[in-house]
Amino acid sequence: MDDLFRPETDWNGLPDVAVTAHRISSLVANVVLWAIIGGAVWLFTNPLALPTGIVAVVGVAWTLWRVVRAGRWIRSFRYSEREHDLLISHGLWFKNLTAIPYGRMLSVEVTTGPISRLWGLAEVQLITASHESNGTIPALTAADAAILRDRLIAVGEAQALPL
Repeated sequence: MDDLFRPETDWNGLPDVAVTAHRISSLVANVVLWAIIGGAVWLFTNPLALPTGIVAVVGVAWTLWRVVRAGRWIRSFRYSEREHDLLISHGLWFKNLTAIPYGRMLSVEVTTGPISRLWGLAEVQLITASHESNGTIPALTAADAAILRDRLIAVGEAQALPL
């Protein structure tokens, strides 16, 4: 079954530092989310009541699960530049393989957030005319993201469909 989502080609993974950056990002987001939820429950119930304790336990468990899962999620991403298309494969429970023909690309976006910037990472997103065929590579080093962006733009222009 894995051959269906990872055809024979040279696959590139994401850098190891992406795992650390994504774990920190997940930790920060979940702590903020559960602090807001816990604060709201605490305000509207007795602070020593059972609902406050349940929210605290669920929040800690969920946050730990998300932080541990972040490593597997990042390691599931692979991409491959082929002659006529870019393949992106990812997923833990639900596997996904996206093939984006270079000639169908409309634009290439490179973005980064504050935590990713601290680790020197950037996200590369390929925009096509169809929302279903857009693709994202969530964490490349800034240098690799710039090289991939330039290469995709050059190949996309060379293989663009005539107007």
